[in-house]
Amino acid sequence: MSCDNHAASVDNTGINITSGGAAADAADMTTTSLGNFVQCPVCRTSHAPTNGALKDGVYASTCENCGHFFKFKAAGPLKSSVTFTINGTSYTVGNQYAAALSLNEFMRSQGVSYGTKVMCMEGGCGVCLVTATLYDPITKAVQTYTVNSCLVPLYTCDGMQVTTIEGLGNPWDGLHPLQDRLAQYNGSQCGFCSPGQVMNMYGLLKRTPNPTMQQVENAFDATICRCTGYRSILDAMKSFASDAPPSLPGGTIDIEELDKKICSKTGKTCTGRCSSERQTDPEHVPLHIVLQGSQWYKPTTRQQLYALLGQHKGDNYRLVFGNSGFGVYKEIGPWMYDVLIDLRGIQEFYSISVDSSKVMFGPCITLTNMMEVFETNSTNPALSYFRDFTSHVAYIGNIGVRNLGSWAGNLMLKNLHTEFPSDVFTMFETVGATIFIGSSDGTEKSYSLMDFLNLDMKGKVILSVILPTFPSGDVYVKTFKITPRHQNAHAYVTAGFRLQLDSSNNFKLKSKPSLVYGGINKTLVHASNTEAFLQGKQLGSTSVLKAAIASLSDELIPDATAGLSSPAYRKNLAICLFYKCVLGMCGRKAAARFQSGGTNLMRPVSSGTQTYDSRKDEYPLTQPMTKADATLQTSGRVQFVADIPPAPQEVAASFVISRVGNAEIDTVDTSVAMSYPGALKYISAADIPTGGLNNFREATALAAEELFCSGRVLYSGQPIGLIVAVDKLSADTAASMVKVTYKNVQPPIITLEDAIQKKSIFPNVAQELKVGDAAGAIAGSDKQITGTIKIKHQYHFHLETQFCLCYPAEDGVGVHLYSATQWSDLVQQSVARVLNITESSVSVKVKRLGGSFGGRITRANMTACAAALATHVMKRPVRLNMNFHTNMKTIGKRYPYLANYTIGVNNDGKLNGIQLTAHADCGISPNDCYFSEFPGHMDNAYYCPAWDFTPIALQTNLPANTYCRGPGSVPSIFMMETMMDHAAKVLNMDPLTFRKLNLFNKGQTTVNGRVLTYCNIKAIVAQLEAWADVKARKQQVAAFNQANRWKKKGIAVMPIRWNVDYKQETFNVYLTVYHGDGSVALSIGGVEMGQGINIKMMQVCAFELGIPMDTIKVKATNTLSDSNSFTTGGSITTEINALGVVQCCQQLKARMAPVKAKMVNPTWQQLAAQCYKQGVDLSASSSTFPTGDFSNYNIYGATCTEVEVDILTGENQINRVDLLYDCGESMNPDIDIGQLEGGFVMGVGYWLTEQMLFDPQTGTALTDGTWEYKPPMGKDIPIDFRIQFLKNAPNPRGVLRSKAVGEPPVCLSASVLFAVKHAIEAARKDISKDTFFPLDGPATVEMIQTACQLDSSQLGYGT
Repeated sequence: MSCDNHAASVDNTGINITSGGAAADAADMTTTSLGNFVQCPVCRTSHAPTNGALKDGVYASTCENCGHFFKFKAAGPLKSSVTFTINGTSYTVGNQYAAALSLNEFMRSQGVSYGTKVMCMEGGCGVCLVTATLYDPITKAVQTYTVNSCLVPLYTCDGMQVTTIEGLGNPWDGLHPLQDRLAQYNGSQCGFCSPGQVMNMYGLLKRTPNPTMQQVENAFDATICRCTGYRSILDAMKSFASDAPPSLPGGTIDIEELDKKICSKTGKTCTGRCSSERQTDPEHVPLHIVLQGSQWYKPTTRQQLYALLGQHKGDNYRLVFGNSGFGVYKEIGPWMYDVLIDLRGIQEFYSISVDSSKVMFGPCITLTNMMEVFETNSTNPALSYFRDFTSHVAYIGNIGVRNLGSWAGNLMLKNLHTEFPSDVFTMFETVGATIFIGSSDGTEKSYSLMDFLNLDMKGKVILSVILPTFPSGDVYVKTFKITPRHQNAHAYVTAGFRLQLDSSNNFKLKSKPSLVYGGINKTLVHASNTEAFLQGKQLGSTSVLKAAIASLSDELIPDATAGLSSPAYRKNLAICLFYKCVLGMCGRKAAARFQSGGTNLMRPVSSGTQTYDSRKDEYPLTQPMTKADATLQTSGRVQFVADIPPAPQEVAASFVISRVGNAEIDTVDTSVAMSYPGALKYISAADIPTGGLNNFREATALAAEELFCSGRVLYSGQPIGLIVAVDKLSADTAASMVKVTYKNVQPPIITLEDAIQKKSIFPNVAQELKVGDAAGAIAGSDKQITGTIKIKHQYHFHLETQFCLCYPAEDGVGVHLYSATQWSDLVQQSVARVLNITESSVSVKVKRLGGSFGGRITRANMTACAAALATHVMKRPVRLNMNFHTNMKTIGKRYPYLANYTIGVNNDGKLNGIQLTAHADCGISPNDCYFSEFPGHMDNAYYCPAWDFTPIALQTNLPANTYCRGPGSVPSIFMMETMMDHAAKVLNMDPLTFRKLNLFNKGQTTVNGRVLTYCNIKAIVAQLEAWADVKARKQQVAAFNQANRWKKKGIAVMPIRWNVDYKQETFNVYLTVYHGDGSVALSIGGVEMGQGINIKMMQVCAFELGIPMDTIKVKATNTLSDSNSFTTGGSITTEINALGVVQCCQQLKARMAPVKAKMVNPTWQQLAAQCYKQGVDLSASSSTFPTGDFSNYNIYGATCTEVEVDILTGENQINRVDLLYDCGESMNPDIDIGQLEGGFVMGVGYWLTEQMLFDPQTGTALTDGTWEYKPPMGKDIPIDFRIQFLKNAPNPRGVLRSKAVGEPPVCLSASVLFAVKHAIEAARKDISKDTFFPLDGPATVEMIQTACQLDSSQLGYGT
């Protein structure tokens, strides 16, 4: 709005309308005042001045909407900008950004904080954590909280003080103790999540200066780590705990040390408090900003809010507080609204009161604040249910979400989506809460939560909730939340039960109970019929319990669409939760074996031990040490590709992807997308230059894979084109606006079974393997055992998504790429083929990766080729950052398999023959099918003289699946272990006894013809049995299972033989010595992606040359010095590059020897200088090409895993893992332990929690975000995790006596699934169903409970 100043000068205090009509021209209609804003008298559009704030006086204005001229009177302030600080630097933002822009996007796009990472943009991954000062209604002061910066809208930051990882410290000015401790505990591998882990702990210590270890573990539910397996991270953070044991050295931290931040003015550690934590927005000044396409308001009183609601209730508006809901429902994202009203400024909404009859919370009370009130008051007998509520709220979202989100916001999700399993709604309705709601007309009414569900909240706002007290002492409340993962997961089903019981009268119900459910269907809240039935009944009576369960069974009718779990499971689970509640409340009525069903699994604080030896005579080789970049990682200073600052004229690109999986493109309409502000160009296959190929694969690939769909859509998520725009937000938004229509739409093939039935097969992908006469051996055996097993997808979940930054070369032809790839040589080839230029015109550089796990061996070509094409078209630098959801939809995953097998075995346990047919789901291309590696692993540790292996590659309408950590070994070894388990069951033989009978002996031959010259698997299994006390523990497990009907334990021992073969694999290594000071630079073909290759190369170089580690630097991998190098993967890269480093060092030492011989005890620096003077070449290169036996060896290991399962729910926990591993002479035990733990926990996710599901109609990934896809978190890891490297076991082959460690632990993690299976068997034994059954992976909570074959007839008090 433009304002002519008739009566006052403009200042910066804002504007407040006291009356408009009184000062209006006679010809004008009346101008009305709405709260603090002026409304046009014609079109009623709300306005704020654009040229600063106005003092008291009369002003004239022209409406920017309809052009009407009017006058108004102004008095008082109104702000039109927000001001906040980041690391002590003040930022003021006006209306130049979009309303949806997050704090994270602002910080990264403006270069304020590259250490704060980004991945999911929905609050589910936790790499974006920062701390912010928020109002704490309990202390009535500003406090520091950890928050997800991707959820915080920039315009809610008014008055906040934000601290990022850069604000804590750095290696050159001084590390913060948190950063240093995480590095010293080897808690960082790829480093992408490390800033989030540090900021989470910083936020915890700011609020809880002396936490217990349990409080630390509880708080670490926000940031996913795919690399470490969490143990090292948790140990580092627990070392700050008040009860940390001596095994976790470091000690607590005082408040002065905690706040030694880096001063934004000096860049040094602050000596004092540069700016005290002041109250957020102390002026309480209302805010109104007119943005492009939307308006942002921040009222400061309830009356102002009512005025805004009245003004905009007919508009597309949204109330904003925590902004966490769009992680669940994208349609409530702030970008979907024209008017956003921030509630954080309304002080009265932060009210809390507790008295003898009730507890009241205002609507701006966060889940964290509410949990603190629950905990503080839980000792009050009338509020004893607060104990249960405290533990329940702790499992809502994660710590960042709980710090941001309010209980009222959680309830509003339930109002908008009645199918949403709202924990807050379930808890509040269980105890009969009342909520108060205000309307825009000023009326305020109370409602039951049931009435609230059906209330149209347009023009309304929740004002408070009232929770009752139960002073009588006979009211029992229990709530449940059953989730697919222990932390940060939504519920399959929520349940709450309130029963008033007379425990002296057979638990008679003295009043109508409350039985509340969420997650059953869109309408069911109360099990009303069962509530009515139970009133006045004696719950201690078996017949009453049975009748109540029957009643529940009748009235619980689950929706087929209420989530991604089956209706049968949710119904069974809902009934079991009621039964679980009854057992907990009426426990003494139950038989002793049944009573544990009334309790949840209890998880103590986790711990781990790591045992290994090293050779000090070889240091720094074999010396345990952290990564070279560890402190840079933990301080957020390492630079990933996305952290490279924008270049001049740089643009961003975003993929346009298909939404169906088997069709033809009819039309592509880009008109709306290209009209979006900032959109520059739509690029498709038609833009590929003449002679270039629409194929992002190399020439030697089995088949072409189109860069952009040329007509036939093969899978949902397939790239159709690319939108180029001025920034990422604009590119992503415009890409979503491209309208694609399809024709000849066919049902997609998305399952292995469907592909088999339709004979959708890729021919000639892999060869059948026959050893001996398997059919004859099986026929001649005492037992012929036949079965089927299936394993599904696993998403790599590298936290850095597919990314490429491409610059045009100065000749206008070539391109320079910073590519997040595991295989720079392949990117170079593929880009050259797409652009039809020489490979020498393409340069590729990669410094490090934020994890990969195989996901960027070939799949990185897609982003690299697309970015290069866009650079070719635009003649400008292009940044292509595949957003997380596109990554999950477009990029293939671990191969699923379905295996059919027949085993021949004698009654004495001897294996005679195996027939194995394995079907692989390749997706749309067989290019990355890894059947070729099956023969090296599929017999695992067992000798079987006759084999018949038939591999079948299936074509489905899913993205081309690809390599994933252990792509051939993980599935083939699991198939073998399944067959061993099956045979043991049929023979009625102990699974370990049967396995030991068939272990390889030294000198025997594997199925792929390798003679086991060095084989120690029997000794390793025997050593594990003794070390892990397997015999006694199996007896303890059996006794536990005998004593407990509804909790079962399982224990499984699994050996491994893992074949390593890197014959003729090429990596180029370049080493140079600088003559000035003798320092050394290395460039290797292997890429650092968290596995620690760089530090190991430094150790090898220092050992070989006899020089200090700190004189050696490893430079970025590039296609000049490291040209023609093989991919980083397969657990072989470190060793082959170490071989290259050794060869380079040997070359240099040979050249330098004659010079050294003429000198007297020269220092390395003197020797380098003298060699230079004499013309000795101080650079060396090696192109590896290993041959002979040394390049093939076997790794041996064994693990014992013990789990506990809640049979009523399917919930489970890993109580203990003992893992004995033959690592040879580890080059760096610290690094290798971390690799082993990380691999094992990644496998835990594969076997238990990570489930990919696809829409059967379109083939679109349904589990395409953090809401539905669940990799493990800190409370999913083993509670007791013991690792031991085999001692005195140098590798007689390989490089420097070491052995690989990256992938075998993933294979060993299958022991978790077999332990779970044994626990299920114990449950089935109780119902006389103890026969073999297959347990497919992943064995989710749902699958486990279902496999226990519960039915309601089993639910009683027992005898």
